[in-house]
Amino acid sequence: MRYDDEQLVNLIIDLQERGFSHDFVIENEHIRCLQYNELISPDDFEILETYHRRASNANDNCSLVYAIRLTNYDMKGILMSDYRSYIKGMSLRLWSKFNNVIRLNLSVIK
Repeated sequence: MRYDDEQLVNLIIDLQERGFSHDFVIENEHIRCLQYNELISPDDFEILETYHRRASNANDNCSLVYAIRLTNYDMKGILMSDYRSYIKGMSLRLWSKFNNVIRLNLSVIK
């Protein structure tokens, strides 16, 4: 789904209320849980939901929001990235996992 800034804030609040309470960032070949400073392999998480905030003007950047669940732990969280950061420095294996989900979800957006 595509969101503007206010909707993006409401989305984050909604995800947190639904138990997505951890924060993740992309780190080369892994994602990192910020609360525990742990690296998580692409095989150890699944992407449950994907959201896209379109750039409001030519100088703005798109935002991507992922609702993530770790497969080996009862832990859910949010990974946010702008598109420029998303494509820089990410391993092919991790990029492939995110790209497959983006392609599937964005293809149904009108």
